[in-house]
Amino acid sequence: MNVLIGVGAQVKLARLMLTTDTRSVRGDLGPFLEAAVAGGVDLVQIREPGLDHETELAALRTAWDVAARHRHLVVVTDSDRLATDFGADVVQLSNPGDSAELADFKARLGRFTRLGAEVATGAELQRLLDEPAIDYLLVDAADDFALAEQAAAAAPVAEVASKPWFAVGEYDAARLEQAIAAGVRRIAVSRTLTEADDPRTAARELSQRLREFWSADPDLTRLTFAALAEQA
Repeated sequence: MNVLIGVGAQVKLARLMLTTDTRSVRGDLGPFLEAAVAGGVDLVQIREPGLDHETELAALRTAWDVAARHRHLVVVTDSDRLATDFGADVVQLSNPGDSAELADFKARLGRFTRLGAEVATGAELQRLLDEPAIDYLLVDAADDFALAEQAAAAAPVAEVASKPWFAVGEYDAARLEQAIAAGVRRIAVSRTLTEADDPRTAARELSQRLREFWSADPDLTRLTFAALAEQA
């Protein structure tokens, strides 16, 4: 666990999340993550369906070796067993269940572990914004920003009480500006960085633009100080 800044504050203040597989074909998970995190990635999720427990755990530990040097977080996907064995700060659910199932799942995690969920419909968005077991959301923005606009209206990013959410999709500079216009202030990407010739530069360009926007917005500046004060 990163003890310098609380996990909740880190999630709330994160702007750029990366989801990657283990890059077993290339064999470069560590160097790739070093480049991406050095470029500005705040959260790293390892996600590759079909992995056996030990292989995924090894990949998570490789990710942690990189993220810890930059005081960032690694996200475990779906598994409470992996979360326990890894000592996860953050777990993300691709198919969140009902309130009882979510409460049961979270009870099996560490006291300070944050739990996220992916949403693809307006109904799911509202349900999970209201769900106490869920700490943050990944909102589908692969094709357009309609759901992100709903999220921005229901959970304005600059409001301290709002649940953090990330707009999930692939971004270049132009699409990032469209996202910002739609109310997006945090993004989650995959191929944007995993397929980039220079992942460090690609991450830096996205991270810098988001940082510029956050720095120029007094409400987001207040959110930053409030989140740091919470330290939880």
